[in-house]
Amino acid sequence: MKDRERLVSVVMPVYNAGGFLCASIESILNQTYKNLELIIINDASTDGTSKILNLYKKIDKRIKIFTNNVQLGVSKSASLGISKAGGEFIARMDADDIAYLTRIEKQITFLQNNRKVVAVGGQCDLVGKNGIKFGEKRFPISDKDIKGMIFSSVPLQQPTLMVNRTLLPKNFVWYDENYSSAEELELLFKLFKFGKVRNLPDKVLKYRIHGKNTSLKNPKKTFYLTLKTRLIAILKYGYTPTFKGVLATFAQAIFVSLVPNSWIYPTYSYLRGMRRLSWRGVKINWDVNGAFKKAFQLAKS
Repeated sequence: MKDRERLVSVVMPVYNAGGFLCASIESILNQTYKNLELIIINDASTDGTSKILNLYKKIDKRIKIFTNNVQLGVSKSASLGISKAGGEFIARMDADDIAYLTRIEKQITFLQNNRKVVAVGGQCDLVGKNGIKFGEKRFPISDKDIKGMIFSSVPLQQPTLMVNRTLLPKNFVWYDENYSSAEELELLFKLFKFGKVRNLPDKVLKYRIHGKNTSLKNPKKTFYLTLKTRLIAILKYGYTPTFKGVLATFAQAIFVSLVPNSWIYPTYSYLRGMRRLSWRGVKINWDVNGAFKKAFQLAKS
């Protein structure tokens, strides 16, 4: 097999994603890079997900479906999917997002041309329930900036992640179930030990916000798990945060402890520069109290 035709394993955990699942699956099957397998872990879904998956499995032989008897959660399901993967490159995908059709081709080309890079992500457009763009989410490109940002904000969107697992040890532990909602940060801290982590400047994903995203269900809990992950990274993985990162995290902790859940995501969105273009699918109050704007300038990327 030619070097440019290496197998890519796309791992997609699924739980009750029936309404968005077809668009997500088709965005992978229609990629310009064809030598891929789509490994779907059905995490004991109770809606019409199973029927949809069985139909697609008959259409495309590249789809492999595994079903959990009981709900295991995103971390365990993703780890299970990776254990079934045969590719040298692992790409993560979520069942409610849409990959741009050149995503896999651009990422695998980048990793093959940059052999010291263990993982790569990319930029995102934000869409609502109906798939209409309302904003965008930008991420740092360089390894240095990604490592600097991770202590104050997420520097790489998980469903854009592609990993060159030939750079990882055979006993590498991908996801820790103890960090559900913050599992992607814990994974990034571990990946830092085995190579550089980069983001493409290109947009590779339509990231869907629909009100039921895991990280939005309880933003306070998500933040505290994220904080725990960052502290453990210092103690366990030897990560050294920047002074700016420490100040930003301290300010975030004060803010999150004082305000209601409903304030947290709108404030985060404002500080991340996720500009509102149009919004029909989700109702969120985007007004941010002016008293907190200056306090959280340090958290900006």
